Amino acid sequence: MFVITLLFITGKLLQAQTTNSSTVHETAINKVLQTFMHCMTTKDSSTFYNLFYDGPVAWVGVYQTATQQKRISTNPGMADHKLSDYKSWFRSIIQGSPKEEKFYNVQINTDGYVAAVTFDFSYWAGGKKGIWGKETWGMVHINNEWKITSVLFSIEQQNITPEPERGQ
Repeated sequence: MFVITLLFITGKLLQAQTTNSSTVHETAINKVLQTFMHCMTTKDSSTFYNLFYDGPVAWVGVYQTATQQKRISTNPGMADHKLSDYKSWFRSIIQGSPKEEKFYNVQINTDGYVAAVTFDFSYWAGGKKGIWGKETWGMVHINNEWKITSVLFSIEQQNITPEPERGQ
């Protein structure tokens, strides 16, 4: 009986430790999301660049059907996706009117070493929503910091297909 009780208590302690570790990591990842948004409004490139892994980072957007059909109606050769990198993207968004990206319905799946972060987003320029879609980040925990290794997203233009109510 003692062995069974000991195994039960050990299992509960390990479960509690894992839950606390997950909560700590989810809190840190949420801070990365908040910092990402804050850097856009403050145009803080140094902090923004530090959010990313110091190596190749995938940055791929795929146009949703209605937006792509509208795009190819004026130029049939237009690709159904766009490639970029975080530095070029950041330099482009700090030009002109104020920009903001809003995240909602955030889901974090992590084991403390790698994470998949998925959320709905909308992108605003000059106070007007321009695009919306689904976004996912791959992240790694290196040197006690969470770093973004990939940014993949779908793109729908608000003026072609207005964003449905999704908890924003």
